[in-house]
Amino acid sequence: MKIRAIRLKEVGRFSAPVALEGLTGGLDVLAGPNEFGKSTILKALRTALFEQHRSKHRKLEALRPYTGGAPLIEVDFDIGGKPWRIRKQFLSAPAAELRDLQSGSIARGVDAETRLTELLGGAGHFALLCVEQGTPLAALTPIETGGKSFMAAIESEVESVADGSAARFVEARVRDELATLFTSHNPPRPTGVLKAALDERDQLLRQLTEAQRRLADAQDRLDRLEALRKRLSQLADADGEHQRMLAAEEARRLFTEAHVAREKCKAAEGAVVSCERQLAAVTAVLEAFDRRVDDLARLEVAADEMAPLLAACEARASACVARTLESRAARDALKNAIASLERDRRALERAERLGQLAQRLQAARAAHGERAAIIDALAGNPAEDKVVEAARREAASIAKLEARLTAAAPRVSLAYAPGAEGKIMVGGRPLADGQMLQPTRPVTLEIAGVGTLTIAPGQSDDVAQDEADVAAHRRQFAALLQRAGAASLEEAEARLAERRDGEAKLAEATARLKASAPDGIERLQRAHAELAAQAPAGDALEAVSQDAIEARAHELMEALGAAEAQLAEAERSERETREELATLRARVAGYAEQVAKLTGELGAPPARVGARLEKAAAVGAAQSALNAVVREGAAWREKAPDDARLVELKLAAEAAEMACKGAREELAGLRRLEAGLEGELKSDRADDVAARVDELTDLCARAETRCRDLQEEAAALQLLAQELDAAATRTRDRFARPVIARLEPYLQLVLPQARLVFGEDLAPQALQRGATNEELARLSDGTQEQLALLVRLAFARLLADAGAPAPLILDDPLAYAGDERITRMFMALRHAAQSHQVLVLTCRERAFEELGGHRITLSAWGDARAAA
Repeated sequence: MKIRAIRLKEVGRFSAPVALEGLTGGLDVLAGPNEFGKSTILKALRTALFEQHRSKHRKLEALRPYTGGAPLIEVDFDIGGKPWRIRKQFLSAPAAELRDLQSGSIARGVDAETRLTELLGGAGHFALLCVEQGTPLAALTPIETGGKSFMAAIESEVESVADGSAARFVEARVRDELATLFTSHNPPRPTGVLKAALDERDQLLRQLTEAQRRLADAQDRLDRLEALRKRLSQLADADGEHQRMLAAEEARRLFTEAHVAREKCKAAEGAVVSCERQLAAVTAVLEAFDRRVDDLARLEVAADEMAPLLAACEARASACVARTLESRAARDALKNAIASLERDRRALERAERLGQLAQRLQAARAAHGERAAIIDALAGNPAEDKVVEAARREAASIAKLEARLTAAAPRVSLAYAPGAEGKIMVGGRPLADGQMLQPTRPVTLEIAGVGTLTIAPGQSDDVAQDEADVAAHRRQFAALLQRAGAASLEEAEARLAERRDGEAKLAEATARLKASAPDGIERLQRAHAELAAQAPAGDALEAVSQDAIEARAHELMEALGAAEAQLAEAERSERETREELATLRARVAGYAEQVAKLTGELGAPPARVGARLEKAAAVGAAQSALNAVVREGAAWREKAPDDARLVELKLAAEAAEMACKGAREELAGLRRLEAGLEGELKSDRADDVAARVDELTDLCARAETRCRDLQEEAAALQLLAQELDAAATRTRDRFARPVIARLEPYLQLVLPQARLVFGEDLAPQALQRGATNEELARLSDGTQEQLALLVRLAFARLLADAGAPAPLILDDPLAYAGDERITRMFMALRHAAQSHQVLVLTCRERAFEELGGHRITLSAWGDARAAA
């Protein structure tokens, strides 16, 4: 099949009729910008070929333009070299018409749909080879979507197809049988009769286990009942009970006495700790009191020693302040003298600056006057370069034309006879002997006493034109001389030289003016006037020179440096003395504050003696109390047992008590247990547990045999299924071989040394490069797209080789391809177009120029019915 034309009206964005004509059936390329309608054309093509014209599917409604209408699609195509045309209108007034363009026969409606389906052989291979935007590699399931044409193309090259069919039949029967025994889980789980047999066996095993457990429990109960009755006879003895009670009372008494002694010992130890804490507290109070008394004595001595140091420091501080004031006054006097010298220096500089400005102003005024005179002279000389140059060109043109006229004019030479000189005149002017005339226009010779002789040179169009040109150039020449203010070219040249000299002098005067007054003469005059107003009278600085000022300033600066150093030293001494004085005063104040604080806390000396006696008495009382509790604690420690002995006594008392209580409780419990065991034994005898165990043992053996038989049958079926899978794999490899053979040239062209691995339904599964199989989903988007295109090229080539060619239609392909890869893909497309039609729709016009092929464009659909 080859598509020859596609025509649309009221389809998507194409409200007006459009047509895609001139498809060659080889490599056809439609390039246009985004939203050009390429995807709409592809959808329309699929709709026309495979959708019923009376369909109301929503995707058909999506083809209707926003402005409304009934989608009309017409497709011209060839099948087996015979041309056909299908025209369909959808939604409103639906219609279908299939025309045989060779014979002219027409089928309409359902007949057209049926005949079209027969011609196309189903939509499978078209769906396989029509690649819309973003179609992934995973969409390649050729066995499912390729249709009968694709399977027939494969089976035509595969041997023993019938064997494969038989194997598939047997495999299906085996899998059906396995389905009655196992589920489809991985790993498979038992089901059906196998699961029922296994469940029955497991249930019988559980019942047997339960019966065996009950039998063992019955025997265990008999053994326990015998041991229980022996223990009952021991516990029921009266002498044993009396001895247990006496032992319990003695153990309780010993533990109580030991516990009381331990508590008394603990109380004595607590009292010792309390008395020690009290003794430490009163001792610390006494020691702190003694330390404060000692601190007060030391502070009073230190304060007395600090008084003479403070007086001496205050005297030094006063002397330092006086020296600082004296040094500062000397420094300020030197600064004032330096400032006065600086004012004199600035005044002298202003006077010098004023003289310089006066000289510049004088030079600027001279240059300004000279410049004005030159400008006036140049204004009276209009001989500009362009005017004189134009006059030169006109003079050259006139000379050239006159030379050409002279060369074409006749030559007349004059030779007088002796005594006849001056008798021949031209225009009232006598001609000299030997003079030559070369008239370019008629000239009259006047011969005295003879008459006139007119010489008229021959006329031609060229001469007339030259004479006219000469006249025109002379008029232009005269006008240019007039503009230059000259009567001749030589005078114009002289005036031009004068003008150039004046312009040079003007530039020189302007440069001098700019050098003297760069900001303008008015600005220079204002600066001179302002500085003159600031300058002092000339007599004020006559006796002062710049050198004298500099020398005096140098002397004063040296004296100022010495004064500054002396002042800095005085200020440093004053600062250090003040800091020392502040430190001494702070220390004296601190001593006084601490003495006052301690005196307030300790009181006068007599009060201090009484307070110390009270604190010493408290220390003695605390020591006596501590000694008493230490003696009491030692007495109780002799009576109290250690921790291990106390625990031992406690455990002995508890054990004796528990022995009495336990014996009573055990006796009651054993009697209850005896009654329970006797009841359970009666129940076991009634159920005949031993006979039930024998019965269940026989049933379990039969169930185990049934399960083993079914499992052996299932294992055989699984082994057979594995062998059938291996045979199916070999058959699938034979089915994939024709596709791989067509794919190999394309794949080696784009991805050398690579191999594509196919899985079920001939769907691509992995890309093998070297020893590594790369999953398709882990490849880059660009490589996946390129592999999808190459596989479809192989499918299309297979169909073409089988005699059922179908077009490969690509909508915006190779979106992620690099420069080198896209070049190789273009080579593959060009090679494929030699075997079947390849239609490429793309928005990347420049990138696809290298592809070549036949470029097609949209045009208006001229069909009268479509336009209507």
